[in-house]
Amino acid sequence: MSVSAVHQTSLLVIGGGVGGYTAAIRAAREGLRVTLVERGELGGTCLNEGCIPTKSLLHQAHAFKALQSAHAFGINADSVRLDYQMVDVEKRRVVSQLVGGVRTLIKRNGIEWIQGNAEFIDARTVGVRETGARLSADHIVIATGSRPVLPPIPGMDLPGVMDSAGALALTQLPASVLILGGGVIGVEFAQIFSRFGVTVTLVEQQERMLVQEDPELVEVLQRQLAADTVQCHFNVSIVRVEQMGTQLVATLADGRRLAAEQVLVATGRRPCTEGLGLDRIGLQLDAGAIVTNEHGQTSIAHIYAVGDVQGGQLLAHKATAQAEAAVAHLRGHGRGTAGLAIANAVYTSPEIASVGLSEAQARQRHATVKVGRFPFNANGRALAMKSGQGFVKVIADADTDQILGISMVGPEVTQLLGEATLAVQMELTLSALMETVHAHPTLSEALMEASHDAFNGGAIHLPPRPT
Repeated sequence: MSVSAVHQTSLLVIGGGVGGYTAAIRAAREGLRVTLVERGELGGTCLNEGCIPTKSLLHQAHAFKALQSAHAFGINADSVRLDYQMVDVEKRRVVSQLVGGVRTLIKRNGIEWIQGNAEFIDARTVGVRETGARLSADHIVIATGSRPVLPPIPGMDLPGVMDSAGALALTQLPASVLILGGGVIGVEFAQIFSRFGVTVTLVEQQERMLVQEDPELVEVLQRQLAADTVQCHFNVSIVRVEQMGTQLVATLADGRRLAAEQVLVATGRRPCTEGLGLDRIGLQLDAGAIVTNEHGQTSIAHIYAVGDVQGGQLLAHKATAQAEAAVAHLRGHGRGTAGLAIANAVYTSPEIASVGLSEAQARQRHATVKVGRFPFNANGRALAMKSGQGFVKVIADADTDQILGISMVGPEVTQLLGEATLAVQMELTLSALMETVHAHPTLSEALMEASHDAFNGGAIHLPPRPT
């Protein structure tokens, strides 16, 4: 393709992450001619520097911890040792396999992939800076994701200060690490490092970690992190980081000092909209995020945006749903994302999973609510796993019995999110969930029992409520 040539396509997708490649594949399968521009590797942050590699490390960290505790099951595993280089090899293998799978899907669906940085020339034309190619499209989907944000603290440019991508790139473990931020990224890395034997300190300027989650759930996780020897400091911020010999020393706002070999900054992410030339076409932004309607349509009708560039919850499954909705809309269908139940998941041990309204949100929005709980220490499968910590909480409207939200903390509760999300999405009642026969022994029985508890205190494996 010459520099002056303009390549015409039905749909141009900018960004090859989960939202971008989903939009590209769905559109191609509906008969559109699709071109995808991605400057890095296909799969975006999720596959390469986010969801997948962190879950690989978490699984291996949990396995290492389980082997160290195997004597509780009558198994002698005293000689267990860690080879972090092999851990890193396994993480990279998983990532490579999934990225390769996306590459294959792009090829088999007849999608043209151009590697490079895209920039709007006008509202219908995009240039690729590296090649000089010009692409014109009937419709455009922006799916450029997000990037980590480094806070304006002196010392953030020092060697040894890293973001999540830097932490995933480590091929050997530091002796100690200081984590700035108690969100999902911060707490997951705190447990990864601590279970691999690293001394971990976590600093969060809010009153607790995971402020978006139900405090009851977080309390269970915080107890486990304390057992994992993670030292947590809340309600305090870091004012500077300095290099002192082989250590990085962080000074807190209250004057205390914390030292570690490396510092992981996990204080949030922001949409990647810089360098796209959005100001040139007058696309509406809000605090750096692209403004869209429920179909992903921007202020310019033929341009859509999906995933992290929309701001809000930065979740891969949300990006997938938005991509499906955008393609459906540009194809003339009315489906949107406004009514979708979007679940949250934290893959620590114990896991945290929630969907719909929390108990506090439900009490704010509804006149009266019912809340049912069922502890995993009364669940046979959990006890067989020696994982009885945590519980399931079901929140419902007291007048209609409609399930408004489900919050869980415990063993593998993210695997229960499918049923929980379906219950909230389909506006099921407590009766519908509690009358569904759940296989025994399974963790999912806790959902049924919590529904019984919310309905009338009738969970079989709980003592009767006082009358």
